[in-house]
Amino acid sequence: MKATTALILLTIYLLIHVILGQIGTSPILIYFVFFTSPFLIIWTVLIILKDKRKNYPELSENQEWGYADRDDLTTDP
Repeated sequence: MKATTALILLTIYLLIHVILGQIGTSPILIYFVFFTSPFLIIWTVLIILKDKRKNYPELSENQEWGYADRDDLTTDP
C-alpha cells in the first residue's frame, strides 16, 4: 500500500471517530474506534518508514543529517 493511501485512510478513520463522538453514537462503538486507533497509527508509521519508492542518496562521511528534497541543502560544506 502506498504511504499516501494509508495516510488518507487513517485521516478518514480519525475523522469518523470525532464525528461519532459529536453525534452521540453508542459509547461502545466510540471506545472501539478509540482503542483501535493506536494500532492503525503504528501501522501507518510502519508503512511510511518502509516506503522505498523514492531512492534517497546516502549521507557522506562528514554529514550528520541532510535534506534529500533540495539540491542546495544536500551539498557538503
